[in-house]
Amino acid sequence: MALSWPLPLESFFEGLPIQKISCRLGRAETSSETGGGEVISHGMGTRLWRGRIVLDKEIHTYWAAIEAKLALLEQPGASLLLRDTRFNGTRFDPQLAILGTSNPQIASLAANNRELDLSGLPANYKIAAGDLLGFTYGANPTRYAYHRVVVGAEAGVTGIASDIEVIPFIRPGAQVGRPVTLGVPVLKARIANAEYGQSRARLSEGGSFEWTQTLR
Repeated sequence: MALSWPLPLESFFEGLPIQKISCRLGRAETSSETGGGEVISHGMGTRLWRGRIVLDKEIHTYWAAIEAKLALLEQPGASLLLRDTRFNGTRFDPQLAILGTSNPQIASLAANNRELDLSGLPANYKIAAGDLLGFTYGANPTRYAYHRVVVGAEAGVTGIASDIEVIPFIRPGAQVGRPVTLGVPVLKARIANAEYGQSRARLSEGGSFEWTQTLR
């Protein structure tokens, strides 16, 4: 059966020999300057995550399989799921052992589109600035929300953590009750540019690709 989009983690990303990875939130603004020297910022488009993955050395037979899927992902409309491999959990729960089998959910969404409450957490569970969280929303296609915490919170005895501020702003379509992934969320991306590297004897090296989040 032909592969479908987005490629699941296990179909491509988890098999990559990653040497370096970057993941940052892009800017979406332009600016103008008045005759009086005032700089005015203007929003344009939406802020999307983007980054670069540098691949390590690997035997060419393995590399060839990577090249095949990388070439496929350069097709128009192709996409993949990926995550930031620098994190396996949150700041205060680096392996998600404390979270365990708990199932956090969106408990409420603030009108400012910057804050949300989470329920279903262990009592006194801490969510810190810098932690990642994500959830899905919408249908046809399913969209993948991917956020970094700006202001954290600690859950009370009922397992609710309130007023968690995130970046980027929460987009329309997010719903109360949606399951939330803490620490290791995935995002949907497309390949923006790829470098296939070079080979010598049995080893290939120098490969890398740049990616940009897509909401479609």
